[in-house]
Amino acid sequence: MLELLKNMANFVLELGVSLWELLSLVLGFSLELLVTLHTTMPRLEGLLVGVLLAWLMARRNSHPLLRALSAPLKLVLDILDLIWDQCVELIKDVLGTTVSWIKGSLGWARNKAKGAWGMVIGGLTGLRNKLKRKSD
Repeated sequence: MLELLKNMANFVLELGVSLWELLSLVLGFSLELLVTLHTTMPRLEGLLVGVLLAWLMARRNSHPLLRALSAPLKLVLDILDLIWDQCVELIKDVLGTTVSWIKGSLGWARNKAKGAWGMVIGGLTGLRNKLKRKSD
Protein backbone atom coordinates (compact mmCIF):
# COMPACT_ATOMS: atom_id res chain seq x y z
CA MET A 1 0.00 0.00 0.00
CA LEU A 2 2.84 2.34 0.85
CA GLU A 3 4.44 1.58 -2.51
CA LEU A 4 1.23 2.58 -4.28
CA LEU A 5 1.12 5.90 -2.42
CA LYS A 6 4.76 6.57 -3.31
CA ASN A 7 4.07 5.82 -6.98
CA MET A 8 1.04 8.15 -6.96
CA ALA A 9 3.04 10.92 -5.24
CA ASN A 10 5.86 10.53 -7.81
CA PHE A 11 3.26 10.67 -10.59
CA VAL A 12 1.74 13.90 -9.23
CA LEU A 13 5.20 15.41 -8.69
CA GLU A 14 6.42 14.47 -12.17
CA LEU A 15 3.17 15.77 -13.66
CA GLY A 16 3.66 19.09 -11.87
CA VAL A 17 7.28 19.30 -13.08
CA SER A 18 6.20 18.49 -16.64
CA LEU A 19 3.47 21.13 -16.54
CA TRP A 20 5.94 23.68 -15.16
CA GLU A 21 8.43 22.85 -17.93
CA LEU A 22 5.67 23.13 -20.56
CA LEU A 23 4.57 26.49 -19.15
CA SER A 24 8.16 27.75 -19.05
CA LEU A 25 8.74 26.56 -22.65
CA VAL A 26 5.58 28.27 -23.93
CA LEU A 27 6.40 31.47 -22.02
CA GLY A 28 9.98 31.51 -23.34
CA PHE A 29 8.78 30.94 -26.91
CA SER A 30 6.18 33.70 -26.57
CA LEU A 31 8.69 36.20 -25.20
CA GLU A 32 11.23 35.33 -27.89
CA LEU A 33 8.54 35.74 -30.54
CA LEU A 34 7.55 39.13 -29.13
CA VAL A 35 11.18 40.31 -29.07
CA THR A 36 11.68 39.15 -32.66
CA LEU A 37 8.48 40.89 -33.77
CA HIS A 38 9.46 44.09 -31.95
CA THR A 39 13.02 44.28 -33.24
CA THR A 40 12.83 42.91 -36.78
CA MET A 41 9.18 43.29 -37.83
CA PRO A 42 7.69 46.40 -36.20
CA ARG A 43 5.02 46.88 -38.89
CA LEU A 44 3.71 43.37 -38.40
CA GLU A 45 3.72 43.96 -34.65
CA GLY A 46 1.66 47.13 -35.15
CA LEU A 47 -0.75 45.29 -37.42
CA LEU A 48 -1.19 42.49 -34.88
CA VAL A 49 -1.73 44.98 -32.05
CA GLY A 50 -4.31 46.81 -34.18
CA VAL A 51 -6.14 43.57 -34.97
CA LEU A 52 -6.08 42.62 -31.29
CA LEU A 53 -7.46 46.01 -30.25
CA ALA A 54 -10.17 45.85 -32.93
CA TRP A 55 -11.15 42.39 -31.71
CA LEU A 56 -11.22 43.70 -28.15
CA MET A 57 -13.46 46.64 -29.12
CA ALA A 58 -15.79 44.42 -31.15
CA ARG A 59 -16.35 42.02 -28.26
CA ARG A 60 -16.23 44.42 -25.33
CA ASN A 61 -19.91 43.89 -24.45
CA SER A 62 -19.67 40.10 -24.28
CA HIS A 63 -17.70 39.80 -21.04
CA PRO A 64 -17.04 42.12 -18.07
CA LEU A 65 -13.28 41.48 -18.22
CA LEU A 66 -13.18 42.50 -21.89
CA ARG A 67 -15.21 45.59 -21.02
CA ALA A 68 -12.71 46.51 -18.31
CA LEU A 69 -9.75 45.93 -20.64
CA SER A 70 -11.30 47.99 -23.44
CA ALA A 71 -12.31 50.95 -21.25
CA PRO A 72 -9.00 52.86 -21.69
CA LEU A 73 -9.08 52.17 -25.43
CA LYS A 74 -12.66 53.45 -25.61
CA LEU A 75 -11.60 56.60 -23.77
CA VAL A 76 -8.74 57.18 -26.21
CA LEU A 77 -11.05 56.61 -29.19
CA ASP A 78 -13.61 59.05 -27.79
CA ILE A 79 -10.90 61.68 -27.29
CA LEU A 80 -9.61 61.14 -30.83
CA ASP A 81 -13.17 61.46 -32.15
CA LEU A 82 -13.62 64.77 -30.32
CA ILE A 83 -10.28 66.04 -31.63
CA TRP A 84 -11.25 65.06 -35.19
CA ASP A 85 -14.60 66.85 -34.89
CA GLN A 86 -12.92 69.98 -33.54
CA CYS A 87 -10.30 69.96 -36.31
CA VAL A 88 -12.96 69.59 -39.01
CA GLU A 89 -14.97 72.42 -37.46
CA LEU A 90 -11.85 74.62 -37.25
CA ILE A 91 -11.00 73.98 -40.90
CA LYS A 92 -14.57 74.77 -41.97
CA ASP A 93 -14.54 78.01 -39.96
CA VAL A 94 -11.15 79.12 -41.27
CA LEU A 95 -12.13 78.26 -44.84
CA GLY A 96 -15.45 80.09 -44.51
CA THR A 97 -13.77 83.18 -43.07
CA THR A 98 -11.07 83.16 -45.73
CA VAL A 99 -13.60 82.80 -48.54
CA SER A 100 -15.73 85.63 -47.12
CA TRP A 101 -12.65 87.90 -46.82
CA ILE A 102 -11.59 87.12 -50.38
CA LYS A 103 -15.12 87.72 -51.70
CA GLY A 104 -15.29 90.99 -49.74
CA SER A 105 -11.93 92.13 -51.09
CA LEU A 106 -12.85 91.20 -54.66
CA GLY A 107 -16.23 92.95 -54.27
CA TRP A 108 -14.52 96.10 -52.98
CA ALA A 109 -12.02 96.02 -55.87
CA ARG A 110 -14.84 95.41 -58.37
CA ASN A 111 -16.84 98.33 -56.96
CA LYS A 112 -13.78 100.61 -57.15
CA ALA A 113 -13.10 99.47 -60.73
CA LYS A 114 -16.76 100.08 -61.68
CA GLY A 115 -16.59 103.53 -60.11
CA ALA A 116 -13.37 104.37 -61.95
CA TRP A 117 -14.84 103.02 -65.21
CA GLY A 118 -17.98 105.09 -64.67
CA MET A 119 -15.89 108.21 -64.03
CA VAL A 120 -13.81 107.60 -67.19
CA ILE A 121 -16.92 106.93 -69.30
CA GLY A 122 -18.69 109.94 -67.76
CA GLY A 123 -15.70 112.16 -68.48
CA LEU A 124 -15.43 110.91 -72.05
CA THR A 125 -19.19 111.36 -72.59
CA GLY A 126 -18.99 114.90 -71.22
CA LEU A 127 -15.98 115.61 -73.49
CA ARG A 128 -17.87 114.23 -76.49
CA ASN A 129 -20.87 116.39 -75.68
CA LYS A 130 -18.65 119.52 -75.37
CA LEU A 131 -16.94 118.75 -78.66
CA LYS A 132 -20.30 118.12 -80.31
CA ARG A 133 -21.60 121.52 -79.10
CA LYS A 134 -18.46 123.28 -80.31
CA SER A 135 -18.72 121.68 -83.74
CA ASP A 136 -22.41 122.66 -84.09
